[in-house]
Amino acid sequence: MMNRLRRLETFARAGWLARGIVYCLLAYIALTSAGADDASPQGVFRSVRDMPGGPLLLMLLAIGLALYGAYRFYGAALDSEGKGQEAKGIAIRIGYAASGLAHFILAWAALRLATGKSGGGGEREQEAAGMLLDMPLGETLLGVIGLGFLAGAAQQAVKAWTTEFMKGVAPEAPAWVVPVGRAGLAARAIVFAIIGYSLVRAGWFGAAGEVKGLGDALSSLTENSTLYMLVAAGLFLFGIHSLVEARWRRIRDEDVVARLRAAAR
Repeated sequence: MMNRLRRLETFARAGWLARGIVYCLLAYIALTSAGADDASPQGVFRSVRDMPGGPLLLMLLAIGLALYGAYRFYGAALDSEGKGQEAKGIAIRIGYAASGLAHFILAWAALRLATGKSGGGGEREQEAAGMLLDMPLGETLLGVIGLGFLAGAAQQAVKAWTTEFMKGVAPEAPAWVVPVGRAGLAARAIVFAIIGYSLVRAGWFGAAGEVKGLGDALSSLTENSTLYMLVAAGLFLFGIHSLVEARWRRIRDEDVVARLRAAAR
């Protein structure tokens, strides 16, 4: 049991660390470059690759992101956070699984760049949407994925408003964790909402060319420079929030132990 807990904690903390680094670098690129043309995870990976020792750093990021993906899959399968078997709990656990898959994809993209392979072009989201639309019921599925992002945006906004995210943070965490977490989650909610809206339009209203990834969602705000700067700064704070979770998030509490014991029976 203790080995499983240590594994879970290692996966989680390494993943939060990697996610925090990616978001901080993404926001840095958006805030310091001329626009947000390269403000995407792939842009971050390319920037890291070009640093001294970049391929090694990129490999470490890939490992961290993969560990976080494993942690999310683990939580979805074993309900390590106690979301339950009701409809709401199942929906949250499906979201965890989707998050796990997304982080595995990011880890794969970072690994490909680290080994000298192409990370793909800037139109991959539109290409993926087009492939999905060609499948049976593809339009419906793409729209449902968009609704999932919109639901995720709502969840992030609720967490920011209610400070629900503090329930899992150790009490010795500093007071500044609260405003940083709220600002970061609010910015992420805006980005998720933009991505979700573009997917719904693509699936149900025939606008596949408008599908947005993270970088595209941020770029779409450049016409309003104040909002763009606020959201980019908020995403930097979300990166800091992820680093806070890597340091102060409680993993080994009695509830987690009880759930893992029940799952092992």
